[in-house]
Amino acid sequence: MLGSRRLRSRIILLDLLFNVLLGLAFALCARDRVRADGPFASPAFLLVLTFVGLVVLPAGLYLYVAHPAWTWMYMLDPSDVPGLAVVPMLAIHGGALVAGYYGGGQLVRADRQKALVYSLAGGWVLLGLLVLLLRERLFSYGTYLDWQRNTALDLMDVKLGYVLIALILGIGVAAGYVALELFRDSRRVRTR
Repeated sequence: MLGSRRLRSRIILLDLLFNVLLGLAFALCARDRVRADGPFASPAFLLVLTFVGLVVLPAGLYLYVAHPAWTWMYMLDPSDVPGLAVVPMLAIHGGALVAGYYGGGQLVRADRQKALVYSLAGGWVLLGLLVLLLRERLFSYGTYLDWQRNTALDLMDVKLGYVLIALILGIGVAAGYVALELFRDSRRVRTR
């Protein structure tokens, strides 16, 4: 049972860590705006909220509704989870990104940009290690019972594998666009 709890916390950490790191990266891109006007200044904060609302939440909703066993990483049977559990899970995902942005903003305002860069580098390394450690669950697909019976399929043998490629590319492009806009806005602040 203890091993099961550790695995659950690592899987939850994987999702949250990715969102926090994305928020930290956004804060780094918006550093001049944040330093001058604070982390909740417009348009930087609005860009981050737009990214959460138009990218993070729909992607999470799709995965929780269309592929629940994989999204819960076979920790529990999705049929035992009430459908409304998706709402707090999505709030946690979006909240993690906003919290990362706010925390990064606080580091920028405290003139601890080096700590922010080191946190980002260490966090991405940790995320890579977690993906490596959890690859068996991440790259398998089936129902909760399939996982229990050890009959889950390879992720690329089913539609979700290809959907994830599109999702990851879409999130990457959207995050790149938001980062670029945050950086441009930050440069405008620097020149005023």
